[in-house]
Amino acid sequence: MHTNFRQISIKSLILPVVFVVTFVNPYVESLMFSNPIPYMLDHYALYAAGAIIGYKFFKTNFPEFILGLVPAVFWHIPLFFDLGAAFIQYRALAEITLFLGGLLAGGYISSMKLSYKLLWLAIYMLADTILSIFFILGYPQYTHTDYPFLSYTTQYLPVTGIAMFIVMNAVLVYALINIMKNASIF
Repeated sequence: MHTNFRQISIKSLILPVVFVVTFVNPYVESLMFSNPIPYMLDHYALYAAGAIIGYKFFKTNFPEFILGLVPAVFWHIPLFFDLGAAFIQYRALAEITLFLGGLLAGGYISSMKLSYKLLWLAIYMLADTILSIFFILGYPQYTHTDYPFLSYTTQYLPVTGIAMFIVMNAVLVYALINIMKNASIF
């Protein structure tokens, strides 16, 4: 990983700091024990915060990019997702690794060809769609039905899946607008 501090500006840090402060605080953390919506939004926010900082200030290579994807996959496997939702120690580990994963992934985006950016966007959209469908269908692997230590019930899962679709579409629109601007189409 190489630093790119020539682009440092306070403006570049505002959104990542807002994301972190919004979700990593005692009030929102307490909500995450009983409601999967803030927990999922926390995942998006911390990964995005890391990705923005990585994109603006670091240059990573492809292996580091792939390493940055590992936390995003790992923390959505039901057991690990549920451990993070139920226990603050696992949640702290999830939040730190999601942020760092975003940092590594974001640091490689500027090096990607347009076709690879589109490919990875499509992979993200597919994976996130599958996970959101699991939530909409109320899969018990993400509730206390399969993991008694977790307080989540199926009640909030469909709304969480819908929230994921909203975030996913916002990411898609943002990415497409930027791609069109860079290609001088828009």
